[in-house]
Amino acid sequence: MIGRVPRWLFVVGIVIVASGCDNVSWGGFDLTLEGPATDTLTAMQDTAQAEAVPDPAVSLGRLLYAGVRSGNRARVVPLAEITAEGLRPLPGGAEGDELNTQILQERLRPGGEMTLFHQGVRVGTLVLDEADIVSDIYCQPRAQASGYLLLLPDAAGAERFLALEPGRGGQHPFGSYRELSSVYDQRVASLNLGAEAIPLVRATWPPSLLDIRQDLQILDLPGGEAPAVLATFVHRDRLQVGPAPDDAYALMILGEPRGTRFDLAYTWYRPVGAAGKGVPRYFSRMDWDGDGQDEIVLEVMGAESRWFAALDRGPEGWQTIYQDPCGTPGAQGGGG
Repeated sequence: MIGRVPRWLFVVGIVIVASGCDNVSWGGFDLTLEGPATDTLTAMQDTAQAEAVPDPAVSLGRLLYAGVRSGNRARVVPLAEITAEGLRPLPGGAEGDELNTQILQERLRPGGEMTLFHQGVRVGTLVLDEADIVSDIYCQPRAQASGYLLLLPDAAGAERFLALEPGRGGQHPFGSYRELSSVYDQRVASLNLGAEAIPLVRATWPPSLLDIRQDLQILDLPGGEAPAVLATFVHRDRLQVGPAPDDAYALMILGEPRGTRFDLAYTWYRPVGAAGKGVPRYFSRMDWDGDGQDEIVLEVMGAESRWFAALDRGPEGWQTIYQDPCGTPGAQGGGG
């Protein structure tokens, strides 16, 4: 490809006159100046216009990744783009296919690294050695990379991670990590909060709240008086991908400590008959927007696949700030 074409093309013709086999004399030369051909000008204009169009890769900013462990390895997929306005969903369809290819080529190359976070703390590095596109796990195809884990000893048992590309998103020093287990008062509080939420959302009372509590997490959130509780209750269904009857529902509660009790800070309620299946469970958390408090990522199980959602605490309390478009009611599943 020619980077620059001269404004004028010089065409030089030299005329040689031969008077004999051994005698050569100059007959002079003719010099003409010709402008570039019309086709050449058109090509130059097309090239300039093409170079003026921004490369789509330039608009792709910071990506938040979700990672799952398998032995001494883990795989990561892009969850969403981090912007000043919040998380931006990755496109689907043909545009999503192009973006997945771009991510594989530019962000998830073998030999690259990902910075891993668990429970809000930087805990290690993932060294990538494989990459492809997966289409049978999430509700839209996603680029995926896998590699070997390098973890802090205290986080050796971590199973799920959030991840950023090194150099994108500021400095994240290693922190002090500790694994939390529930105590009796927290387990009781989760059941009390579930009982408080059921009439608020007008859900059907189950025979036993304890029997339908399928996930319980203890979160040491920044700024909290003590660890919070996050529990998922699933009525007439399971916390897994698969079909569910119309009278099934998912209920998730977040309770924050206030002195000797817990306050109901957030409720996710999704009845299958009205909104489609969408069973959330805690995935991980970190402060990806730099506001000093952790945002929470949820993994949501639908009838045929899974997707991601996110919670954040704002001026009016905890709210759903993000959900993959394919997980909204009427698409494949969602929350509120």
